[in-house]
Amino acid sequence: MERELFDVLDCTGRRAGEVIGRDEAHASGAWHGAFHCLMVYPRGGRPAALFQRRAAEKKIAPGLLDVTVGGHYASGEDASSAGPREIAEELGLAVPYADLVPLGRRVALYCFTPGVREQEFQDVFLLPREGRPELLTLQPGEVDAVLEMDVETGIGMFGGGGPATGRLIDAAGAETEVMVRPEDFVPCIDSYYLKMLVLARRYCAGERSALAI
Repeated sequence: MERELFDVLDCTGRRAGEVIGRDEAHASGAWHGAFHCLMVYPRGGRPAALFQRRAAEKKIAPGLLDVTVGGHYASGEDASSAGPREIAEELGLAVPYADLVPLGRRVALYCFTPGVREQEFQDVFLLPREGRPELLTLQPGEVDAVLEMDVETGIGMFGGGGPATGRLIDAAGAETEVMVRPEDFVPCIDSYYLKMLVLARRYCAGERSALAI
C-alpha cells in the first residue's frame, strides 16, 4: 500500500517544507491540514444537517459521528483540490469547490485515543443542497452510515437538552430512526458541532456575512 504523505505545517498553518507519513503525524502530533464540511438542506420546511458515522475499522474515533465529510490534505493539496476529492470518495457525489461556503480555519486537537496525538488546521465549509441526495455511495472502510438530524434538534442536544432523534441511513439506503447523544460524536474540546449547527441555522435563515467557525 502506498504511504500517504502530508505536508508538515508550522504553528501558523503554513507549510514548513517537510513531509510526513500519516502514522508518523498522528504519533508525533505534527501539524497537518484537513478539509471538513457539513451538508445542510431543507427537510419538511426546516433545515437539516447530515453527519457521517465513521467506519468501525477506523483507527481514530471508530463508529462515532462526525461532520458530513472530512479528510486530510495529501502533500501539495489544499481545500480547492482536496474538498471535491474527499466528497467524491466518501459520498460518491460530484461537487465543485464553488458550491462550498467557507467558514474559516479551525485549530483542532485530538488526544482521546491512546498513542494518537492529532493536530490539524482544518479548513471548514458548509455544503448547502436543495435536498438530501437521493443516492449516496459511502466509502467502505471510511463511512458506514450517515445521520440526518434537524438543525434545531441538534442545537438543543449539544446545548444540553439531552438525547435527540435522527434518521440513520446505511450504505444500502435503509433508514432507521435512532436516538443520539453528544458522546456519540467524535470528542472535541471546542463545542465544534454546536458551532457548526448554529452556523447552519444562520445560513439557512439567509445570513451570508460573518459566518465564521
